[in-house]
Parts: sequence; C-alpha cells; structure tokens
Amino acid sequence: MSPLPIPPEVLALVPLALASGVDLYLTLLFLGAAPALHWWDALPGALGYLKSPGVLVMVGAFYLLELLAELVPSAALFWNASHAIIRPVAGALLALLLLDGQPLPVVIPGALLAAALASAAHATRTGGGVLFWLDSRRVPNRFLVALLEDAAVLGTVVLLLDFPGVALTAALAVSLASGRVVGSQVRAFAFAVELVWAKVWLTLGQPRWSDPEDFPWWVRGALKGDIMAPGGGLRGTPAGGHRLPGAPRFAVGWVVVRGDTPLFVFRRRAHVSRVDLGTLAAVGVAESAFFRRVEMGGPGSPNLYFRLDGPGRESLRAEFLVA
Repeated sequence: MSPLPIPPEVLALVPLALASGVDLYLTLLFLGAAPALHWWDALPGALGYLKSPGVLVMVGAFYLLELLAELVPSAALFWNASHAIIRPVAGALLALLLLDGQPLPVVIPGALLAAALASAAHATRTGGGVLFWLDSRRVPNRFLVALLEDAAVLGTVVLLLDFPGVALTAALAVSLASGRVVGSQVRAFAFAVELVWAKVWLTLGQPRWSDPEDFPWWVRGALKGDIMAPGGGLRGTPAGGHRLPGAPRFAVGWVVVRGDTPLFVFRRRAHVSRVDLGTLAAVGVAESAFFRRVEMGGPGSPNLYFRLDGPGRESLRAEFLVA
C-alpha cells in the first residue's frame, strides 16, 4: 500500500512561515498581488483572500513604514521589538489561511509551528542587524541589506507557490546552514528588546547597580565558591557581551563587581560560565540613546553593553578603571 501524498499546502507551511518572519509585509503584499495581477490564478488554501484592495493598501503602507523605520537604528529597535509579538501571530494566521480545508489535527499543529518559525526567523534576522548596530565598526548599507532580504523572501514565496517541495528543502537547508549563528543573533534580539524596555522605564528610577538579593538564582549559584563574593560592596547588573573570550559571539548575562576584578556570568545551554574581565583592559565608555558600551581591549575588540537603567557612565568608568 503506497503512502498518501503530502498536500502541497503542508509542504509550503515551513517556507511561508520563515518568509513571513523575515519580511512579513512583503510576503503579504506579494501573495495578495499575485492573483490580482494574474501571476497565479489560484493560491493554495484560502490565501486568495489577501488580494482584497483594502488589504493590499494597508500592507503596502506598513511595508513602506518598515523601510523607513529600518533607516534609523532607534526606530528600527522599537519597530522590531513590537514585532516580536506581531510576527508569530501573523505566522499563525497565515498558516490558518494556507491550511484551510485540511483536517483539524493538521491545522492546529501547523499554526503553532508557523508561529514558532516566524518568531525564530524574525529574531534571527533582527538579531543580526542588532549585532551590527551594537558594534563600533561600520554598519553595512541598509538599502543593500533590505534588497537582499526582499530578494530572498520573493524567491521563497515564488518557490512555495510553484514548487512547494523544493521550497521546503531549500528552507530546511538554509536553516541548518545558519545553525551556528542563530543562537547569538536570537540572544542579541532578546537583549535589544530589554534595551527598549529599560529606555521606557528609565523615568521611574535612577540608574544603579543591583544588590545581591536581586541577582538571578543562577548568578548567586555561580558565586558560591568565590571567596571574594561575601565581602562588602558586592553588586551587579544585567549586561550583554560581544566577542568576549570564552563566550559565544553574543552572550546575555550579568556583570558582577566583587571587590577585585569584575566577572561576566552567563548561561550557555544548561551550564553557567564566567569570564574574568580583569584579563581585559577597558579603553573607553560610550553612551547612546539606548545603551552604554564599555569597550574592552584585546583580540577581536570585545565590548560590554549595559541597559540605561543600569550603572551610569561615570560609575562604569570608575569600576573598569578607564583612563
């Protein structure tokens, strides 16, 4: 008895979710315009409902807004942080349209899978941009990056409409190939969302270090065997580390001041690791509208990033002995 063929709508689910996570409004705009311009007479499932003129006008307006927002790093940060909620919801709704008419045991898991994939694609894509933005090196041309992203999304949508099996294979291959960088980029995106919230809530309090009772349990556990930890003056703050020795490309953790050299404590999978910052010499402290950066000397030019509700610039200069 031969196995039942997989419906093309199911094959198209993964590439559609990834495309919507990378560029939601271009995906919606192309899907809506395709039948209206007679590029495809029929779209799979109920995606044909996207050809409504009202939907196309609204989606086109949001596409232009996204392009404008991406030109300014601070605006892009707010925009992409808000889309941490919008992208998975949109991915699930697109899956419901795509899988219209399929059995319920296929539709519900498909919508959940699409939401997760759209969220992961958005976090990965945005996190890569955040790493460039946080870095002190030159940021690549935003128009060129947008053009490459748009070309990739359009190519994916064309494939899933004409050859859903090929589109699925290509999407899985790209996902596997990018596995080594996904972790750092997702962490960078999550840290960027924290920067936005810190900016919003800064008016409710003064920048400060946190006391030990405010440390996460895993940070307190990492300091149990440290003979310097029980001494006076122990304090810490959430931070992000970029290209620190012994850490991933970008790690999110806590900087803890113990009385001698500061530590950067972070979790990697199920393990808690530490980086002794005393081996690095701080060469400067910079401040932007969303973060403070301590530039550390050493190979790869590592940096530490602090939220605006954390220690102030002068406090960081004093702790890291910046000349």
